[in-house]
Amino acid sequence: MSASILSILNLPGWNYKISYEGVSIFAPTKRDATNLAHSYGEALSETAAKFNGKVRIGWKRCKQPIEFYAWMSSGEAPAPSETAERIMRSGSSVFCSQSELPIELLRRMILAAECDRPVSIVRQDNRKQIIVNQPMADMLQTPPEVATQRVMTKFWLPEDLAELEQRLHQDRQFTWTYSAGLNEQAWAVLTTKFEAFEADGIWYRQGISLSAPQLVATPPGAFAPA
Repeated sequence: MSASILSILNLPGWNYKISYEGVSIFAPTKRDATNLAHSYGEALSETAAKFNGKVRIGWKRCKQPIEFYAWMSSGEAPAPSETAERIMRSGSSVFCSQSELPIELLRRMILAAECDRPVSIVRQDNRKQIIVNQPMADMLQTPPEVATQRVMTKFWLPEDLAELEQRLHQDRQFTWTYSAGLNEQAWAVLTTKFEAFEADGIWYRQGISLSAPQLVATPPGAFAPA
């Protein structure tokens, strides 16, 4: 494991053990576990590859740990038991409308399932929202099967969407407070951490909502056809 990860694991409240299956990490809280996974996902999957096993992150009263597998860093196809279909069948609250999931997208889907905050992923070439976790579906007050079919141009003012995409092109990752549509009837002020990333030659944007939406009056021109 990298020195930066080891420095975290040596902090009070953290622990880890190594076995023939890989590495098991015990975090002080679920939030700590999720932050570690988000910050060091690539390094953790590389560690799993080095051990030819997996890295598992758990916490007190954890029912479903966060897991990283060797295939996440090698680019190899995952075993059937490790696919997104298994994640959804096991009860994790994350939903996807895209049938083919490259490794980077699948990794982010796993992390979204473990995240307490609302998470969504939009495919940039067609601006379709393809992944939401349950907290995001709840925030949008929209069934996930509907939310993951949305073309997001309808839920942004054109000038704000243009600014978002320009900033993603320049900065790749930033936090922004803006207004947008939650659903066809509600407009709100939101604060979101945005990140642009590439998977198999296609660009996506991930949004993690950092605050509760504040409902505001719907602006003129909102909810125009996509």
